[in-house]
Amino acid sequence: MNQSELLALAQQYMVDKALIVVVVLLVLGYFLKRTPHIPDWSIPWLLTLAGIFLACGILQAYTIENIVQGILAAGVASLTHQLWKQTTEKRGSEQ
Repeated sequence: MNQSELLALAQQYMVDKALIVVVVLLVLGYFLKRTPHIPDWSIPWLLTLAGIFLACGILQAYTIENIVQGILAAGVASLTHQLWKQTTEKRGSEQ
């Protein structure tokens, strides 16, 4: 999956206003990853909660649709991070 396919997938299911949440979650995840006292397993959960609150705030209502938009934003941010990580980092068997 390349960047244009990922963007097309996100635009197909997400409201345009909620796409900014993906960018905010990527930055937040970057900082959470570098915080020493936050375990890695908790970062996706924190990003999901932050995504829900940010999406509901940007879309100005706490509805099921907006909560789903926040969950989708967290999923797209996590997928984007993993695609970047898996593409750029070398593993032991590939060196």
